[in-house]
Amino acid sequence: MNPKEASEKIVKILHLETEPVAVQVYKDRKDLPRHPQNIQQNFCQLVSIARYQGRGNSGVAESMICAFGAACLGLIKTPEVIESGNAALGIYTANPEASKKFMSNVFRIGDQGKKYDAVMVKPLAEVNETDKPQAVIMYVNPAQAMRLIHSCTYDNGEKVTADTVAEGAMCSCVGFAIEKQKPTVGFPCAGDRIFGGTQNHELVFVVPYSMVTDTLVDHLEKTAAGGFSVFPVPPYMYWTPSMPPSYTIQPEYLK
Repeated sequence: MNPKEASEKIVKILHLETEPVAVQVYKDRKDLPRHPQNIQQNFCQLVSIARYQGRGNSGVAESMICAFGAACLGLIKTPEVIESGNAALGIYTANPEASKKFMSNVFRIGDQGKKYDAVMVKPLAEVNETDKPQAVIMYVNPAQAMRLIHSCTYDNGEKVTADTVAEGAMCSCVGFAIEKQKPTVGFPCAGDRIFGGTQNHELVFVVPYSMVTDTLVDHLEKTAAGGFSVFPVPPYMYWTPSMPPSYTIQPEYLK
């Protein structure tokens, strides 16, 4: 299935509020289809522009502010202040031991060193034959996440990994999907909410690009056929309500 058709079907089936976003990382920035903008922007901002405005943009480490996001994507080696956990001390955690453990729970490609030189972000519907995205981001509510989980597990029953650290989640989920080629769902962090415009009801769901063009739409359709895993979820209405007497139809009203 081509990416434009896949995007349209995913949006229609799940009733998404914003567009699915494709992510491609590059070993060499010279291969980018377009240069980064002339202002420094975090990765979550580029994703927000793509999903809300339908515009693609690129980024390199020098064009970003957020070291955490750049490390998750492997655009830089993870800085010691993050890897040691010191960045979380006093903000998210009470002591150095908890801080180190907290930060170790976040997936970062940069823990292996710098692996990529640049990233391109664009709406899934705009992906063309020369692009080779590795991951697709979708912002969803919990019920839409349920649908995606059922679709991802349809063939193999393998549970979808959840990022429950709530720190760098979107960037971490993208890094995980790229490196592991597996889907993951996460709780967006404060930065994604402040800088990326993530809404209070949204979770982030990231899947490998190959899954989107191969099985995801088919599995969304097949799991919906059972009538249970659907969205919106229809409330069960085959029951008789009880109301206060003044609002209840009395026998004399029927005479």
